[in-house]
Amino acid sequence: MRPASSSITLRDVARDSGVSITTVSRILNGRDSGVPIRDETRHRVLAVAAELGYKPNLLARGLRGSRSSLIGVIARDISDPFHIQVLRGINAGTRSRDYRLFLGHVDYRPDVAIAYGSMFERSHADGIIVIGDMEGDESLGSLAEQHRHVIGVSDRIGPRRFPGVYCDSVRGTQLALEHLLDAGHRRIACVSDPGTHDQRLRADLYERFMVDHGLAEHIRRLEASQPDPAPSYRVGLELFGAFGGPDDPTAIFATSDMIAIGLLEAAFEVGIPVPDRVSIVGFDNLDIAAFTIPPLTTIDQSGVEMGRVAAEMLLDMVEHDEADGPVPDWADVVLEPALVVRRTTSRPRP
Repeated sequence: MRPASSSITLRDVARDSGVSITTVSRILNGRDSGVPIRDETRHRVLAVAAELGYKPNLLARGLRGSRSSLIGVIARDISDPFHIQVLRGINAGTRSRDYRLFLGHVDYRPDVAIAYGSMFERSHADGIIVIGDMEGDESLGSLAEQHRHVIGVSDRIGPRRFPGVYCDSVRGTQLALEHLLDAGHRRIACVSDPGTHDQRLRADLYERFMVDHGLAEHIRRLEASQPDPAPSYRVGLELFGAFGGPDDPTAIFATSDMIAIGLLEAAFEVGIPVPDRVSIVGFDNLDIAAFTIPPLTTIDQSGVEMGRVAAEMLLDMVEHDEADGPVPDWADVVLEPALVVRRTTSRPRP
């Protein structure tokens, strides 16, 4: 057996054993599994752990009196302006209680997120905050096996083993579309990013809203990636460049502010006046939304508040050493969105 090393993690044992981190954690920590673990697998994991000299990270297990005052943040995309708002809130919440942050950017890759989780384990992080959803998000459940205290924030794909702070996307979408409908718009298009769960949800809700209000014939769903506004700018050039018929949309629901900003630039380039010819509603209320030309009507998700609340929740877990295990739905915090009316929306012209 090699000398025990604090640099050996559950991830290392899982890699050499050929099984998941979750399985390794259940075997080494004696946790029950919904799926029976074969004796052969159990013996192999124990042998690999002994060979590598795996030493359980007592700090990561949350023993009282052993806090490091370090919080790890795993961000889906640190270039996303909305996630920057969330980070500002997290930073404010942790600094107010004398904790420090270290940040991992994973670029939509859950495998990189797990790697950061192992690094944070070695660094004795007291807890982890995960910002944003990722394809293969279910694999992030292993973070709850590696770390006692984990919080999610901003987007949620489905049930997790850790609580989170989210905005009510259903209510936000309803507010945006009701605003356009009340202004007299019927030909409403939607531009969304299919790469994120929350935006796919908003686009699906748009279609349902149109059907429920007898407007199915006017459904027009377009796609543009983000957080860079360039893709939506190109979509806007094609959309607005073809304007001139009776079926042109009089309003657009953009499922993020960055998409809306790209559309605004395209409308300016083509000579389509906003809101006289087409109204545009965004989603996020980024800091820049009040300074676009014209200022953007949008849905406020309170990104800074989301981050602050997530930080407070995590630090309460750390300092009160709450119990581990599956988190009931009531543990999540869902913030109420708000419509912010500026100058990119008006009644459709006659």
